[in-house]
Amino acid sequence: MEVFVIRGMSNSYLTSDGVLIDAGVKASDVMRIAREHGIDVKYLFITHYHVDHIRYAHDIVKAFNCKVVASIPDSGVVEGREKPRSAGALQSLIFAIMRVKPVSVDVKVNDGDIIGGYRAVYAPGHTPGSTAYYKDGLLFTGDAVVEHGGKPALPPRSFTLDMDEAVRSFNKLLSLKPRVIYPGHGNPITLGT
Repeated sequence: MEVFVIRGMSNSYLTSDGVLIDAGVKASDVMRIAREHGIDVKYLFITHYHVDHIRYAHDIVKAFNCKVVASIPDSGVVEGREKPRSAGALQSLIFAIMRVKPVSVDVKVNDGDIIGGYRAVYAPGHTPGSTAYYKDGLLFTGDAVVEHGGKPALPPRSFTLDMDEAVRSFNKLLSLKPRVIYPGHGNPITLGT
């Protein structure tokens, strides 16, 4: 499976098997990569409800008619039925300024569910429903694991609701022993083969 990094507000990843992870990039950027590589986008996986990861979800769904996948705890925010919980004043301000069009979540995943060959791995702490997606040694973490100096790192405290829970989730994700981690920010992290 090939993975294409698309950079924007956050990293989004388009896989050769038709999965887009996160919606922090414009639909036109996804369209360009999908066309270049002949990819039919079937799913949009949301790792968590922060604005920089869902900002363009509405436009992406409209462009590709793909199914939206998100965790049960974060689905209410993605669908616009609930207000996001924020970790501080700056995050509250960002949510208030950057309006996001809600989208329907077609598949609400539990920890361990398999969608399109990817296993949903709950990794709460950054948000209540932060979720990573794992397939064939590749782990897409959103902000549950970020890159710092080429190594896995914890999410930033100022944007994380429960740091103790985030640490437990970080350790849980690393225990999967992925070959490559694709974080929401920074560069992919190669851990081994």
